[in-house]
Amino acid sequence: MASPEVQLNRIERTRLLGLAVLIFLILASYAVARPATESLFLSHYTADHLPWLWILVGAGSLAVVTLYNRFSATTDLVRIFGAVSGISAGILVLLLLGLSTDLPWLTWVLYLWKDLYIVVLIEIFWSFANSTVPEHRAKWWYGLFCVVGSLGGMAGNLGVGWLAQASSTLNSLWTVVALLAVSGVGAWALARWTGISGSTDKPKRSLMDGFHVLKSSRFLWLLMALIGTSQVVITLIDYQFTTAVAANFPDEAERTAVFGQVYAAIDLMAITLQLATGPTIRLLGVAGVLLMIPGLLGLSVMGFALIPRFGAIAVGKVASKAFDYSLFRAAKEILYIPLSHPERTQGKAFVDMMAYRMAKAGTSALLLALLALGQPQLALAVTIACLLLWIWLTVQLNRRHSART
Repeated sequence: MASPEVQLNRIERTRLLGLAVLIFLILASYAVARPATESLFLSHYTADHLPWLWILVGAGSLAVVTLYNRFSATTDLVRIFGAVSGISAGILVLLLLGLSTDLPWLTWVLYLWKDLYIVVLIEIFWSFANSTVPEHRAKWWYGLFCVVGSLGGMAGNLGVGWLAQASSTLNSLWTVVALLAVSGVGAWALARWTGISGSTDKPKRSLMDGFHVLKSSRFLWLLMALIGTSQVVITLIDYQFTTAVAANFPDEAERTAVFGQVYAAIDLMAITLQLATGPTIRLLGVAGVLLMIPGLLGLSVMGFALIPRFGAIAVGKVASKAFDYSLFRAAKEILYIPLSHPERTQGKAFVDMMAYRMAKAGTSALLLALLALGQPQLALAVTIACLLLWIWLTVQLNRRHSART
């Protein structure tokens, strides 16, 4: 007979299964929204406009996360989730009505909306889970949540192509409105049925607290440089992939389907790697995994440089995102374990917050400079150079990690 710690009572089972359904719906909505909005954007503008958008997304993400952090300290997370779901759905309805009257500039707002709403909903989901799921359950269920979320992403990514070709890319986004509505109502029902509110009492921390920790830790500086460099590579590959999609698939519905298929491939590869993360790290070690990732990405990028075909850059896109969502994330987190408590908390928060946003903004500025010089093709050479830097930083970090363990 299973021990009481392993057994699930009815309320716990409902809560955990409900959270799994919730993450499925959230990522399914994003999987429909992302290919559709990217395809609609390319119907009116070129990939050369993307760096400007990415700068706006970075600034917008920082603003909405700051606003969320202010409210989350004093407000019930369920109420926040319902409010964000409702507001996101309402904004999308207004954008769809505006786009149906042929206002192409709204595709900029739509793209920005797509990247902002998912940041907040995912943050609320994990805060909600962290405040309601015991640690001994989380060790097993959090991995399952990631897999179920990836399955939701696959369902949305494969479904959006069918929806776009059956109706239109614009009309496919009405599915997102429905998914957001169901998610908001589902979160409220889950809290009511299981008797929890998902309130949080985590202390407020200033961003400067993390910076003070970072100043005295060379290891954190190297780790932030590694994360930033990896995101520069991923963003550059993303730009080259989007440019290739625009050149090879001028039809909007077909382009939406291609985006969906590639993102579904990312989800499938990510699930496979997530399930294999433990054995892979045990076999290769953290150092081996961290070196393998830029090495394999380098091969795919060199393949595209030698044979500039769509399939080659699509492989690079799938590999870069799938590794980022699985092996790289897990190995990166292990690097924090031997650090001091301040480094693992305030320092980590600063690194994670700043590295991703600074990398996206810096890459966008770099791409804008290349476009201004009329040399966008140099993005490929910059990608290769950043991959070499990624490998060098990994070697340095592995040495310091070995010295600490």
